Amino acid sequence: MNKRLKQCPVCNSNLEIVEYHCSNCDTSIKGKFGVGDLDLLTPAQQEFVKIFICSQGNIKIVEKALGISYPTVKNRLAEVSHVLCRGKKEPKIRLSEDVLEDIEKGNLTVDEAIAKLKGRS
Repeated sequence: MNKRLKQCPVCNSNLEIVEYHCSNCDTSIKGKFGVGDLDLLTPAQQEFVKIFICSQGNIKIVEKALGISYPTVKNRLAEVSHVLCRGKKEPKIRLSEDVLEDIEKGNLTVDEAIAKLKGRS
């Protein structure tokens, strides 16, 4: 079974669920159906939330489970919070610490990091 589409592949607008269908008895139910807030998250954000909840919010456990630093955990938590807590101020993303972590891991060169930081400032 395919995952639910969130955006129109033609115009990129948000899609609505307007029909449910039972393949067993051929019943169809039409209307406008909402989706849960967690479905607004990307698959990566959903996985992060799952690990965060299963670790009972212990950031050190999340760090170890995902192999990421404390600032990265906080940034991902802020991103999820921004999606789920609409109406709150947009969180500050601490990009510079993420970039430094990527340099340490060898995922970015210094030149790539400079370009990335200049692009966000």
